[in-house]
Amino acid sequence: MKHLILTATLLLTVGFANAQRLKNSSGSTIGYIDNGRVKNSSGSTIGYFENDRVKNSSGSTIGYFENGRVKNSSGSTIGSVDNGRVKNSSGSTIGTFENGRVKNSSGSTIGYYEDVRGVHAALYFFFFFY
Repeated sequence: MKHLILTATLLLTVGFANAQRLKNSSGSTIGYIDNGRVKNSSGSTIGYFENDRVKNSSGSTIGYFENGRVKNSSGSTIGSVDNGRVKNSSGSTIGTFENGRVKNSSGSTIGYYEDVRGVHAALYFFFFFY
């Protein structure tokens, strides 16, 4: 039994070491993106990035990201991402992402990302998972 627990712990540690990290504003890891799979800090899958689709943990499409536009599952535009700016459906800037940092519209840091595409960090923090 001890070997099984040790093996499971090592596999999780190795998996998370290679995963792309998402952190909250205080620097605590809140999630990972690993091969398109979005995981919470416990390692449970909470969603997926698959091509231009965003899926929940059951695999159902909850949104899309196409040509800079963020759409909900019905295909309605709910925001956009362009040159590090994140905008709502009215075109107002609701945040930014750059150099591993995600900020809200007032410039306060709401999170960090390591080895994650900035667009995926924006989709995570502003639209689908956070």
